[in-house]
Amino acid sequence: MFSLSFVFALTLSQQAEQPLPLLLTGSLVSEYRQNIVAPMSDTWRIQVQWLKPENEAIKAGDLVAVFDAGTIQASIERLTTSLISAQEQFKQLESQHALKVLEAEYELERRQLLLEKADIDAAVPKDNLSLYDYENNQLTQQRARTELKKAQETLVTARQEQQNALYKQQLVIEKTAAELAEAEQNLSKMSVYAERDGAISYSLHPWYRTKLYAGVTAQPGWLIAEVTEQQGLYVEAWVHEVDVGRLRQASRISARFDIAPEQQFALQLQELAGQGEKRQAWGNALYYRAKFTAESLPISQPMLGMGLLLEAR
Repeated sequence: MFSLSFVFALTLSQQAEQPLPLLLTGSLVSEYRQNIVAPMSDTWRIQVQWLKPENEAIKAGDLVAVFDAGTIQASIERLTTSLISAQEQFKQLESQHALKVLEAEYELERRQLLLEKADIDAAVPKDNLSLYDYENNQLTQQRARTELKKAQETLVTARQEQQNALYKQQLVIEKTAAELAEAEQNLSKMSVYAERDGAISYSLHPWYRTKLYAGVTAQPGWLIAEVTEQQGLYVEAWVHEVDVGRLRQASRISARFDIAPEQQFALQLQELAGQGEKRQAWGNALYYRAKFTAESLPISQPMLGMGLLLEAR
């Protein structure tokens, strides 16, 4: 008959021979999800004005998130006013330079007529006029030619100034219109609509790991929430770089939902990322994304985002 001390020692020996399981934390996610990301803004901060409640069902086309668009709306109003002013100035410049070109054309025609008259007077033979009148006609002809040349140069200059001024103003219009179009496009991103039926789950703050909420101030690029379908469910976990080998060698993987720790079920490693990533506020180590699937879940109506504890042996 074995003593209690012998049995206890034998138990400890058996436990020592069995390595401790690799423990991972995971969450329930879906293959079919729409990421709601804080859009680009004029500033490095943007407020989440409204989010659809997590407990409400979502249909495709539903409004699910609204971001603060105050600065963008003000920018749109300013650019709209600037565009109208630029277009009005274009019309004014068009009228002003058209008048200058018309005046230069009229002056050129007048100078051509004066030269024709001067040519006729200068063609009168010297014998038929006094010396004074003859020389005066020759001088008038030279002056008429000079004035005609000046009028031609003035017309060329007027047309060139007209072309340059209108071209520059057209560039101002196009630049303002492009900025306005970009601002309107950014404004459209401030209201996010669901692309599929499903449910919404709020993301965690990238620094404090607390759940985000309506009213929070975020930075452009932050993941605010996800709209996911109740299909294609799988478990996602992030594996520390030193544990990747143990996970690959594991022969049995099981999991328990946080809300039902007594209901253990089997998992299969479906995919393990080949490239590690640094996770914000998790230190300097690399973490590898792992995807696990199950034949069935022990919970009848699982909710996306539910936490799980995984054991790999």
